[in-house]
Amino acid sequence: MTIKDMEFTLKTNGVETEDIQAIISHYKKTNASFSQLDEMLEDMGYMRIFTDDIFGWFDDEDDEYDDSFSYNEKNHHKPQWVD
Repeated sequence: MTIKDMEFTLKTNGVETEDIQAIISHYKKTNASFSQLDEMLEDMGYMRIFTDDIFGWFDDEDDEYDDSFSYNEKNHHKPQWVD
């Protein structure tokens, strides 16, 4: 995830501009993990954004997370006849 992606994610989740700048500068200085950034967000009064306990998004350390279903499959709206 790039810094622009992080800024966009924070903006779309309603994080104030000053807090976004603080989080981005902290990330640049310490190269913090997403879970650490989420803890920082929780300390500021926001909800977790970068990690999700249900799906395990951005959790590199989770061995049970299976990303084999991360692709999109086109569903055809017309019936297809197979011989």
